Amino acid sequence: MPLFTVMRRGEPPVTIDAPNWIVAMGQGIQKLGGDTAIDRLACEMLPNGTVIARDVRSGVGYVVLPLKGQAPKPPVHTEEPEIELSDFDSFDESWDEASVDEILERTLDHAREEEPDLQKDPVLMEHLGRIAGTPGAVTAWELSLEVARMAVECEAGAAVEATPHAGLLFVSVVGEMATKLRAMRMPYGKGFVGFCIENGTSLTVADVPDDSRHYDAVDQATGFLTKTVLCVPVHKGNEVFGCLELLNPPSGRFGRADVRRVEAVAEELSERLARAGVRGRRKRD
Repeated sequence: MPLFTVMRRGEPPVTIDAPNWIVAMGQGIQKLGGDTAIDRLACEMLPNGTVIARDVRSGVGYVVLPLKGQAPKPPVHTEEPEIELSDFDSFDESWDEASVDEILERTLDHAREEEPDLQKDPVLMEHLGRIAGTPGAVTAWELSLEVARMAVECEAGAAVEATPHAGLLFVSVVGEMATKLRAMRMPYGKGFVGFCIENGTSLTVADVPDDSRHYDAVDQATGFLTKTVLCVPVHKGNEVFGCLELLNPPSGRFGRADVRRVEAVAEELSERLARAGVRGRRKRD
C-alpha cells in the first residue's frame, strides 16, 4: 500500500499507509490532532503528486506528499488560489518545516484575502431565501441553478442529481446545450460532476480538455465545447444529493469568490432537499 507524508504548520510530519491521498489526508489530520469533522476542504494536486490542502472554515493548511518512487495521481484542480508551480519543483522528503510553513502561509493569506462577505450581497441573500421557500425538490434544483448563474456569470450550467439507482441525472440545464442535455443521465463517477459528487468537494478546472476526468461524451452529444468548469457538491453531513456545475466564464477562469457564492447556493439547496426527505449518496470514505 502506498506511503504518504502528511504535514501541518508547526507540527512534525507523520507517515501514513493508505490506498490514496484522500484517505492519507484524513488519517494524517487525525494523527496531527486536527478537526476530523472538516466539511469544506480545498485541495490542489501539483504535477509531482504533492497535495496542498486547506480547511476553508478554519484556514488550517496541510501538505500531503507521496513518498519517492510512487506515481502521482491525475491533477486535482479545486478552489485554491493559483500557485506558482516552480515553488514546488524540488519538493521532497528533505524539505524542512520552515519551507512548508512558508508555502502554506503564502497560499492561506492569498485565500483569506479573496474570501467574499456574502452578507454584503443583499440580492444574493434574497434569492437564497427564495430557494428555502420552493414547493418541491425539482423546483428547488431549477431555482438554485438560476440563482447560481445569476451570482456567477458563465456561458452555461447544470444541476445534476445523484439518483438512488439510475446514475447522475441532469435535472436542469441552462445555456445553448440545454435542450439536448436536460434529463440526460451519466454513470456514477464519470466526469467532473461525478468526481465532485463522489468526493463531496468543490473544484474548478481551467483547462478542461487536458484533464483526464473530462467526460467528453457529453460535449460530443451536445456539440458544446467545455473549456472551464466549476462544480460544487450539494451535500448535508455524509450525504451528497448532487452538484451544481457552471461552465465557461467570460474571464476564462473561476475565482475563489465564485466558488463561495455557488457553495452558498448549494448549502441552501441541501437544506431544502433534506427537509423534503430526499436521500443522497454517501460521500466516499
